[in-house]
Amino acid sequence: MGNISPSSDYQTLLFLFEEARFSLKVMKCDKMLTMVLQKFCGLENKAEKFVEPYMKNYAELGNDQLDLMLQITRSNPVSLLKIMKENLKVEAKVLDNSSRYILENLDICKCISDDEHIFEEFFDLMDIVTQSSDLDALFVNKLYRRSMKEFNISRNGNSSAVQSELHLSTSIPHIFCSFEHFRGLLPLECFEVLKESPTVLNLYMLIEGLLMLPYFSQEGLTPKMICEIEETRRQRSWSRISPDFFEHSHPYFKTTLESITKHSKDLISNDESIKRRGTVICPDKIERMSFRLKDLFLTPLSFYFYLEHPKTNHSCDLPGHCGFLLKSRPEMKSGQPFKFTVDLCVDEEEYPNGLHIHPKFVKAEKIHLVPLCSTIDGSQYFHASITWNEHGISRAFSDENSFPWWELGMSELDPFMDVFLTAFVTF
Repeated sequence: MGNISPSSDYQTLLFLFEEARFSLKVMKCDKMLTMVLQKFCGLENKAEKFVEPYMKNYAELGNDQLDLMLQITRSNPVSLLKIMKENLKVEAKVLDNSSRYILENLDICKCISDDEHIFEEFFDLMDIVTQSSDLDALFVNKLYRRSMKEFNISRNGNSSAVQSELHLSTSIPHIFCSFEHFRGLLPLECFEVLKESPTVLNLYMLIEGLLMLPYFSQEGLTPKMICEIEETRRQRSWSRISPDFFEHSHPYFKTTLESITKHSKDLISNDESIKRRGTVICPDKIERMSFRLKDLFLTPLSFYFYLEHPKTNHSCDLPGHCGFLLKSRPEMKSGQPFKFTVDLCVDEEEYPNGLHIHPKFVKAEKIHLVPLCSTIDGSQYFHASITWNEHGISRAFSDENSFPWWELGMSELDPFMDVFLTAFVTF
């Protein structure tokens, strides 16, 4: 065994490997195989030297051989995903039994942790390969969801109490962000900083940031500025926004939003973003389309949305409807309403009957939330009221008639007003 080294060629390694397997199979002695596996596992280049050529036609290997490959690559399971990916590119067929066996026994959680890009690329390819087989597509979808569920559990700790509290959710990042370091800038300075700021995560946030500035609300945006925003969108690989975002806007924002719709050539699209309105599941399990604003800040709520994501190619064969579930949780301050968090739930057990998520495509960072409020002037989006609002509810007061009001960002709102939670989902 002392002659195994990084310089050993494939034929030498193959000979030792097969001798060890023969010793186990015929002589019922596993000592040699154990020693060989230890040596192989210690090789830094084991994937290139041995595993890749050995698994060139892995569909012809038995489960005992695949088990040994899984052992050898235990410290680097991504290497098996890469091998399978290259094989699937060539074969482009339904999953064979060997592929299923590997995927059922591979440490996919470690694959996600070590190289999430390869993990996503592999499952992108699996989506294509399994289009012709409903059973294969169902297997892949369940495997992806189970893997993400297990990964979230491992990432958030092993405590059952922590798991129960987190509900395997992913936080929506686009709410209650700080605008403080932009406020001291001149309008044109702020425009330049917003375009490059890492705090700004999508085109919706950029436009809502500009709406925060009275100068642009009064003067609008020039064609030159809109061209610069279009260039920023391309450079930062942002999706275009839905035209629905400009409907039901507050009159205060009308000038800015109309200047965008008038001069923009590359910011708006029905194909890259879509609006969905959520149905709220109250604590008493009653479902409603709308809720009271105060409930969002005082009561844990769940919202489900129907969404047939275009990247499923309209070929989902799972029972029920495609969509996603959001769970909000109030954050109190000194016992008073203040803010709330929103999480995208990826645990299928939390989903209402008839709804399922495709977590590979529906991501928390791709969801932008805007409240649609019922006012005496009709339904209005309160843009930026939760996006750029690090202060949450900054003031609660009563008017001359003793009616309660909340100061939420730039708006003064009735906490008992009806609200719809609107999600703009980018693709």
